Amino acid sequence: MRKAVTIVILTLVAVVFGQTQAPGIYAEQNGTLSELSPAAYSGVQSSNSIVKASFFWTFRGSHSPVQLSTNRPQFRLVCGLRGGVPLLMLCGPTLAQPTDLIIVRLDEKSDRREARTLSGNAFGGGHSGFDAKKTTTATAVKRDDGSWEISPDGDLKPGEYLITTGTQPQGFDFGIDRKSVV
Repeated sequence: MRKAVTIVILTLVAVVFGQTQAPGIYAEQNGTLSELSPAAYSGVQSSNSIVKASFFWTFRGSHSPVQLSTNRPQFRLVCGLRGGVPLLMLCGPTLAQPTDLIIVRLDEKSDRREARTLSGNAFGGGHSGFDAKKTTTATAVKRDDGSWEISPDGDLKPGEYLITTGTQPQGFDFGIDRKSVV
């Protein structure tokens, strides 16, 4: 029994630490990988009037530090224990495979980016979740090295984006550069 437990522990250590890259999500561009940072979540903003109210997830800065030059970016997701809450949200609770990933186009403001997550009106109508016109699903394919190749299921327009599961205001941000989209 003790030998079996030792083998399981050594196998887990090899899987977690034997990866060629640290846990995280990377954007592939021109043959190199750039690590995406967790989006700098700054809270919930609201706007309301007598008739209508909306709530937004907001993220610091008018642009993400990572700007890509293609409208069909490729990402590599390396799951692991050392990635923090945003990475655990993408990888799922078992770190076995990514959960339902979506790519959300963020509205750009002068000092922040935001995504509307809830709206309603005085007459009982309302909507929760992201605007379907601003989301793209993503496909994850497992690679031989245990990492995941992530790609959007459609072309992305120039602008700012968040890769998330949509369940918490956690995710990784990037931008599609308006000047150099290939």
